[in-house]
Amino acid sequence: MEKKNYNGIVAFDVDHTLYDHDTWEITPSALTGIEKLKKNGYLVAIASGRDMKNAYSVKILDAVDPDVVIHMNGTLVETQKGEILVDGIMNPALLERVLHFCEAQNEPVGSRIEDVDYFTCPDKVREFDLKYWGFDDRNFDDPWKMLSMGLPVRSLAYFGSREHGAELMEAFPELKVLFFSREVGADVFEAEYSKAMGIRRVAEQYGIPHEKTYAFGDSLNDLEMLSDVQVGIAMGNAVPEAKEAADYITDDIGHDGVYKALEHFGLI
Repeated sequence: MEKKNYNGIVAFDVDHTLYDHDTWEITPSALTGIEKLKKNGYLVAIASGRDMKNAYSVKILDAVDPDVVIHMNGTLVETQKGEILVDGIMNPALLERVLHFCEAQNEPVGSRIEDVDYFTCPDKVREFDLKYWGFDDRNFDDPWKMLSMGLPVRSLAYFGSREHGAELMEAFPELKVLFFSREVGADVFEAEYSKAMGIRRVAEQYGIPHEKTYAFGDSLNDLEMLSDVQVGIAMGNAVPEAKEAADYITDDIGHDGVYKALEHFGLI
């Protein structure tokens, strides 16, 4: 692979950092800032809990056009040209135990793979979608097909309560169960992975020193990333834990927080 010399890496969480759930769009000033970053020689990375290539996310991916994507909390990391740097498939025996546990507890857990939704308790997922998104257009199928068909499961989505999420994490210490910033669901993935690990892998690949690493985030799955990079930047709308982990707190997403912080640190 041809390696470009970058002045540093700037990684961005998506939801409530770039993508505003009040307007359902990427903050325009953030896109302007990202374009300026690229012109100034910085590697731009998306670091999300999402699979950025599924139908719900690909428009965001196309708009940002990052150099690197850290999908699903670092369980899949790939370059713009499709080179895979990290590929963490969940242990099938672990996945089987999680599915059994959630079925017994009547809790919804599963994954969206190639635009098919493999979930336990699909009715609860529909209820969540209608309440939060205002529509339900999922294509549900039997979650056990993830195992029988040998599908590449890297991360799961969990739509239960924080209380039951804690029970899931207690039952499976080899997992991280990280709730979203508005406490309406959680990412579930093997504990060895993180956005921070993904950034370290990208920096190693491109020879970017640690002192030139920056990250923006707002949620619990951003804590390791914000504390691990040289400069962690929490959005003004971030959860308290993210603000505590960060080195700097910018304005909120609705008031150009990304752009203001990029200016503050002289990156644009």
